[in-house]
Amino acid sequence: MVRSMTGFGRGVTTTEQFQLTVEIRSVNHRFLEVTTRFPKEWMEAEVHTKKLLSSLVSRGKLDVSVYVKELSQQQQVVQVNWPLVNAYKEAREELQKQILLDEKWSMTELLSLEQALTVKVQETSKEEILTAVDQAVQQAANALIQMREREGQELQEAVVGFKTDLAEQIELIRKVADQAVQKYRDKLVTRIAELTDISALEERLLAEVAIFAEKADIAEELDRLSSHFAQLDETLQDNVSIGRKLDFLLQEIHREINTIGSKNQSVEASAAVVQAKTILEKMREQVQNIE
Repeated sequence: MVRSMTGFGRGVTTTEQFQLTVEIRSVNHRFLEVTTRFPKEWMEAEVHTKKLLSSLVSRGKLDVSVYVKELSQQQQVVQVNWPLVNAYKEAREELQKQILLDEKWSMTELLSLEQALTVKVQETSKEEILTAVDQAVQQAANALIQMREREGQELQEAVVGFKTDLAEQIELIRKVADQAVQKYRDKLVTRIAELTDISALEERLLAEVAIFAEKADIAEELDRLSSHFAQLDETLQDNVSIGRKLDFLLQEIHREINTIGSKNQSVEASAAVVQAKTILEKMREQVQNIE
């Protein structure tokens, strides 16, 4: 299954205390890079998210955003700092020996004692947070992958279409490959005839033509191109990440076409080489988007 590297997915999980929304955006990247934006206290969930996405996606730059909406006020507990209150009590009794004070403390006086009372918020358990994050990330990742697969299908169709056009140009080159040798021979004969008796130089002519034919021979390049095209078809049917392999195959195809262009100087072949390079460049633009 061919996948694009661009896409978007959203996942939402609701608990009694909060609603968690996870959004994942992905764009092209040579490798896999995951950037997350989690609350600072959710570090364990952040690490879990990166590991999970690494197991689901092979390439691309993933930007993960997390939004938390509180649904209910968290339970608060007021605690008395008894050691501190007792210390205040002992200090008050010492003062009372020197200064006339009321024997009883008022509630206002007690509440005014610094740090005598502390308010603690009952925190959400790590397990609950991790479970909610896992569900939302799974949902977002599934949506992201589905979108990447839809776009990947379009990319595959485009690459196959360009490959068909490219194969047509290579077949044209194959048909006119021998013409270059014959044209070279005719041109050489014409020049020699202008200078001397052609019959006296037949052996030399054959040697020159043979040398040129060897230099202009592109049979090996054409055979390798046929092999690369077959590998391209097979790779497009793989169920793994294929973007890098496709890019490598296109590099090899480009190398063979360049060699053909430098060896075969016929007008027809040169035109086909230029057209083939144009098609190949369009293919590479599409492959750059494949995971």
